[in-house]
Amino acid sequence: MERCKNIDEKIRQGYELEESKQSAAACDVWLDAWEDIKGILAEEELRDIKSLETKYDWHEFLINYVQDLEMELGKVGEVQEEYLTKRIQYCEEMIEALNENDKLTIENTRRALADSHYALGASEECDRLYTQWLDDDPSWGWGHIGWSDCYRFGTDKIAPDKAKAEEILRAALEIEGMRDRIEVLLRSADIYDELGQPKKAKELDAEIERLSKEERLLPPSDYVKLFTTPDSPVTAAGRIEGGERSATASSQPAAVTKVGRNDPCPCGSGKKYKKCCGKN
Repeated sequence: MERCKNIDEKIRQGYELEESKQSAAACDVWLDAWEDIKGILAEEELRDIKSLETKYDWHEFLINYVQDLEMELGKVGEVQEEYLTKRIQYCEEMIEALNENDKLTIENTRRALADSHYALGASEECDRLYTQWLDDDPSWGWGHIGWSDCYRFGTDKIAPDKAKAEEILRAALEIEGMRDRIEVLLRSADIYDELGQPKKAKELDAEIERLSKEERLLPPSDYVKLFTTPDSPVTAAGRIEGGERSATASSQPAAVTKVGRNDPCPCGSGKKYKKCCGKN
């Protein structure tokens, strides 16, 4: 299909621009391709991106492209605010176009959506979205982290509110069956350090150490999945390093190397992590 070839070419051009550090231009080309993709989805009555990806041949996996566009819009939005507005619209459309089985991608996109509202100064909309999603899925650990990070770091428009950030994570830790509990604990301990409450931080350290030892008893494949995490729009987490936390490193035990979403999957498949073990 000629139309798909044109879309494929735009996506390829976007990657070339991104690699040459022309991020805004890359976003513009990719957004143009996205408009074409939406047209095909509607005209051919395809349910989602995955259906389109399997129906035609593509130079680049569409599921990779849609995630890369979201991240690039966030990157450009840090210096050109209008791209945050574009990111919000794109994320809303992307969520609707994703397969329900693409849970990790949906969760990452939701975080990008809410965080973009916060970055623009719309904290009430950010709160509304996170509240809605966490009411539906209270055990979504990275949802609580994303919401807390907004308040922890603040923006040019909103001053940090570490007490609010701590409150969000404290409530999360009371939820039974919390996913990615160690990551939530690490964020919480860092916040307590920043608030000048080292005693509370050390109490969480003890639970982190206990859970880390338990997780090390899992099979290697499950261990990698548990301790590799989706990229966060807001950085600066904690990590256990020789029994101490580092406030600027990524959160995980030192024995495990963090796998980025675009890195080769550690299982050896040759695919990107986000297309392999990181899909679930």
